[in-house]
Amino acid sequence: MSLEDQTPALVGSGGFNRHIEIPGDVLIPDADFCRDVLNDCARRTAKRYEAEGLPFVMVAGRKFRPLNAGREWLAARITARTNKRTRKRT
Repeated sequence: MSLEDQTPALVGSGGFNRHIEIPGDVLIPDADFCRDVLNDCARRTAKRYEAEGLPFVMVAGRKFRPLNAGREWLAARITARTNKRTRKRT
């Protein structure tokens, strides 16, 4: 394994919208994650989700979120409502 294999690759056109490819996932800026994955929620809401386990990583002082892992975390929060079974009275 060379040093090139260990260095994350930057994708995009520089500036604030860089994506970082890591093995098996891609890191995207927090604002993009909130807009695209969390349905344009406020970053304050995303911060609250962090306390509940939403993954993130800080790179050079900026917050990035793993796209696939974040989607998996969100999907795991889906619950189905269960109806209580009532006994039939006679």
